[in-house]
Amino acid sequence: MIYRGDKATGWSIGWKINLWARLLDGNHAYTIVNNMLTLAGGNNQDGRTYPNMFTAHPPFQIDGNFGLTAGLAEMILQSHDGAVHLLPAVPDIWKDGSVSGIVARGGYEFAIKWKNGEVIEVSVLSKLGGNLRLRAYNELKAVHVKPAKGNNPNTLFTKYSIAEPLISEKASFRGTGLNKVYEYDLATRAGVSYKIYKK
Repeated sequence: MIYRGDKATGWSIGWKINLWARLLDGNHAYTIVNNMLTLAGGNNQDGRTYPNMFTAHPPFQIDGNFGLTAGLAEMILQSHDGAVHLLPAVPDIWKDGSVSGIVARGGYEFAIKWKNGEVIEVSVLSKLGGNLRLRAYNELKAVHVKPAKGNNPNTLFTKYSIAEPLISEKASFRGTGLNKVYEYDLATRAGVSYKIYKK
């Protein structure tokens, strides 16, 4: 991805935003968001968005618009790896913020507030019920929230079986550099809303 660079046409930029967000690199994803939102037209050959917000790839490319919005959502919330990860790839420039109406796997609708890059308040509406496993970079608290143990019993969060990687003995592995995460379980009922706060 590094060798392919950060500039491309609309659909490719959408992919790049999503991939960097999935790799938990919010700052790199944000750089590409800015590339996408550079105004096209006139003498600007690098512009990727028309004044009407359509992605510039004549006549226009809806894949870029859909990819951009999907990537922004991926930076704020992910639910593909056995849990709902809150603020997995929020860039440093989005230090404080809020979002509402964002939906995760399992039928959970979220409103999230954050300050200094940490989750301070979460409202979640459970549409289907079941165990909600939350993952965050800071500690959380709520009446019915408990530290997660074992695999998530909610079948909608079943992890894919992945073979062990082959690693060359010549490889120089320096670790992942991933931030510490905290995981919690919350047994939810369909149609009920829950509030969770920073500990």
